[in-house]
Formats: sequence, C-alpha cells, structure tokens
Amino acid sequence: MLYEINMLIGGMWFQLRQIAPYWASGLLAASLVSVFLSESIAAKMSALTSGKLWVLPICAASFLGAASPLCMFGTVPVIAALGKKGVPQHLLAAFMVSSVMLNPNLLIVSFVLGAKLAIARLISCLLAGFLAGMIAYLFCRKVELFSYKRFSEKEEKKRKSLLLDLIKAFRITAPYLLIGITITALSDRYIPPEWIAGMFGSRRGLGVLFATTLSIPLYACGGGAIPLINAWMQAGMGSGEALAFMIAGPATKINNLSAVKMLFGIKNFCVYIVYCLVFAIVAGLATGIILR
Repeated sequence: MLYEINMLIGGMWFQLRQIAPYWASGLLAASLVSVFLSESIAAKMSALTSGKLWVLPICAASFLGAASPLCMFGTVPVIAALGKKGVPQHLLAAFMVSSVMLNPNLLIVSFVLGAKLAIARLISCLLAGFLAGMIAYLFCRKVELFSYKRFSEKEEKKRKSLLLDLIKAFRITAPYLLIGITITALSDRYIPPEWIAGMFGSRRGLGVLFATTLSIPLYACGGGAIPLINAWMQAGMGSGEALAFMIAGPATKINNLSAVKMLFGIKNFCVYIVYCLVFAIVAGLATGIILR
C-alpha cells in the first residue's frame, strides 16, 4: 500500500514539474492582460464596424476573443454590454466562440504538448470564431441571436490589482490542476498504454469522435486537462484526438455552458453546442492529417 502511494506521489510530482513553468507563465500572462488590457479589448470590440470590409472586423473580433483572459462568466456580461452599445451580433458571435475555446493562459499551457499542437489549437480556435461570425453575418442577420434581458444597465468599474488578480487566478486554477495531475498519475499507473492506443488510435475518425465525446464529462479546466492529454499522447493518442478534446472540452464545460445559456434561447443554445462539437471533430480530423 505504501509503495503504491509513493508511486502515485512520484507520478504527480513528475507531472507537476513538467507543467508548472507553463502554468505559472500562463497565469502571469493572463493576469497582465486582464489588468492592463481588458478595457482596451472591450473598447476595440466596441469600435469595430462591419462596413464594406466586413470580413476584417470578424477576424479582429475572433483575435480579441482569444486574447481575452476572462472566464465565460466574465465574458458574457461584456458581450451583453457591447450588444447594448450596438456592436453587431456577428462580431459578438466571433468574439464569444473564440473566447470560450481559448485564452492566453490556455495557449501558453498548451505548449507542454509541443509547439505544433499549441499553434494548431490557436489557429483552430481563431478559425472557429471567424466561421461563427461569418455564419451569423451571412445567414442570421434577421435573427436575434442574443438576449440581454437578464443583464442590468449598471456596469461596475473596479480598478484591478495585478497581485490580487494573480491570487484569484491561482485560487481558481490550482485545484483543477491538482485534480488533473492526480487523474493523470492514476491513469499512468493503472491504465495500460495499449488501452489508450486502442481508444484513440482508431482509424476513420473514430478516435477523434471518441475524444470529442470523452471531453464532455472529463474536461473541467484547461490546466487540469493538459497533463492528462500529455500522458495520453505519450501512450498513443494522436494530435487530432488531442486537439478535438481541447476544442470540445471548454466549449461544453458545464460552467461555460451555464454562462452561455444566459445569452441564448434554447434553440440558439442547441445550435451553439452542435456547432462547437462538429467543429471540434472536423478540426481534429484535419489536424490528424496535417500533423501525422
């Protein structure tokens, strides 16, 4: 019994040493953006117009969404405030989708899995936001996508502290990181690598489909998911499966869904879920081919 405990602790320590530098760097980057650039991001979103070059504002909105360090419960009120100021809903759609899938912290932590996969995640999330904005512009201009009835007119403006923001980010992410490391150590110890290879090494996209489905119950936090994905990749999980997991996971995480639901009616909410899952599968398949 003592031997097994020592082995698990050793596995957890090994995982922590791998991910800790990326996690700490991600927390610092996200807090810097949150404290010093959040208002600028909101202002730039408010300044975007569709005009003749309507494709460029959609691209910009997608980039701003990925750069936003806010969690979805912070992003949703920002989207509501921008919507009330007249920002077109296709720009809000691009901003929201890329924001829910990625932030500076997640991007930096993703480099644990290798630069190619981290860059593929960035490109995929930006593309997801861009396509969402394009679809909203081309097909939903006469449809009310967002509802702002649940949001009051009051906007609280508080001066942020970098130290307090770092402490808050640490407090929120550390428990999930510990859970992820613990699950990874248990997986390494008790799940044979050939099982992982069998689950995610399936041909004809079954591995990507399985990874997308598995992300729904298992994805709790980006930092906590990275050690698990890293261990699975070492056991035979492909880049496509890993990317599908990282895209579908944050999009369908229960906390994010409850926040997004505040903006949507049931029909638009279901469309959002289907869009994110389908995009995760397609992006996973494409990545599996490109990064083979």
